[in-house]
Amino acid sequence: MLRQCAKDIADAMREEYFTDPQGRHVRKKHCFREEQGMLWVDIGDAEPGQMHKAFQYRRRLVLGNCHQLKTDVDSYNENNPHGASLQMCFNFEEDLLELAQPTEYAGIV
Repeated sequence: MLRQCAKDIADAMREEYFTDPQGRHVRKKHCFREEQGMLWVDIGDAEPGQMHKAFQYRRRLVLGNCHQLKTDVDSYNENNPHGASLQMCFNFEEDLLELAQPTEYAGIV
């Protein structure tokens, strides 16, 4: 019951966002692992060291997802009955640049 409560709280914290002065949709609460467990901080008043730990923690989660994706792709490529060999690019620079572009444009007169 305690685990379920902790999961529910973590889910709620992860879903809290705000719009920053530049108009970006930003996660408000961030977590990182400490000796006593997970610590949650608010991006608005967290110390730089805390945010660095939180960002590194999230980066490791992304890396874990990429590692699993690579494992799945490699397995498919080596075992699929079609002889297909699918390639994945794990360099996200162009994707990040594209996502940073505005989604609304002023009308052409």
